[in-house]
Amino acid sequence: MIMVIFGAGASYDSVPSRPPGRYPRPSLFDRPPLAAELFLPEGFFANCLSEFPRCKPIVPYLQTLPAGTTLESVLEKLQLEAEADPERKRQITAIRYYLQSMIAQCQTRWHSVAQGTTNYVTLLDQLRRCRGNNLVSLVTFNYDCLIEEALKSVDINISEISDYTQNDKFKLFKLHGSADWAREIDAPVDLAKQDGWALINEIIHSTKNIQVSDRFRLEKNRPLGKTAANIPLFPAIAIPVETKSTFECPKEHLDCLRENIGQVRKVLIVGWRAAEKHFLSLLRERLTTKIRVQAVAGNKAEAERSLAQLVDAEIVHDGEAMDYGFTEYVISREAERFFQA
Repeated sequence: MIMVIFGAGASYDSVPSRPPGRYPRPSLFDRPPLAAELFLPEGFFANCLSEFPRCKPIVPYLQTLPAGTTLESVLEKLQLEAEADPERKRQITAIRYYLQSMIAQCQTRWHSVAQGTTNYVTLLDQLRRCRGNNLVSLVTFNYDCLIEEALKSVDINISEISDYTQNDKFKLFKLHGSADWAREIDAPVDLAKQDGWALINEIIHSTKNIQVSDRFRLEKNRPLGKTAANIPLFPAIAIPVETKSTFECPKEHLDCLRENIGQVRKVLIVGWRAAEKHFLSLLRERLTTKIRVQAVAGNKAEAERSLAQLVDAEIVHDGEAMDYGFTEYVISREAERFFQA
């Protein structure tokens, strides 16, 4: 089996006509964000933040990171504080809604730039040609839906949660949730005369008492609020923290992934820093043989750091760090050579 793991760097460098080296964010602000850019204080990021006043007291912590500090470590500290601080818990819930709303807006803007031509589409075409009889498991830690759009090019249309893992050629696992996923809320929320932003504010205010179910659903309506049957909804998006121990995806997806990992022989890493220790532990537990790995990042040093994380996680592999980003990797057709070797 072939596995391809995508991180934020993949969507950041996902349009071949707009590589980051020639089009940095100041000249192309619609580019999907890296982790450190999730709370930029300008452009549509700032506009989206303005819709969630509850999270404003903690935004300065997320926009000005001390040297040597990651956004994930700051969010983890804030999330730990929320365990004993009801207002902090409301702020963290507002962050979830912000992330979902911001990514949804960003991907719409990025679609306008891409016009359907992305590195995801081309990579899937290369995998179609070279996979043989191998199942391709696509694992992403990104919230955006660029891969779902790309899958249409290989005749896979996702309209239900079950569609992600039903195909016998390509399966997609979104382990940290998605911009168009929601979970139904079981505990009572006052729905009387409330909809849209009013309902969202009520959910955020009631965070301490609500019970979020494990029933996932696709929900593209914005703002996220409730179903046609008046069931309130909660963003199915994981807060990015360093030591997260759970996944934000349906149990059925995770079960399917666990069942298939043992068949993996080759892994391509694209723009993933390999910092998700819970996923690394899953790989270590489930892999049954030494694997071959290619790592693609912004440059060779970044790719080598991803491979070093695999070493630290005691994942037995032969690793190769590529000296270019996603766009150059796709254009060089290196994936075909790697997976056919």
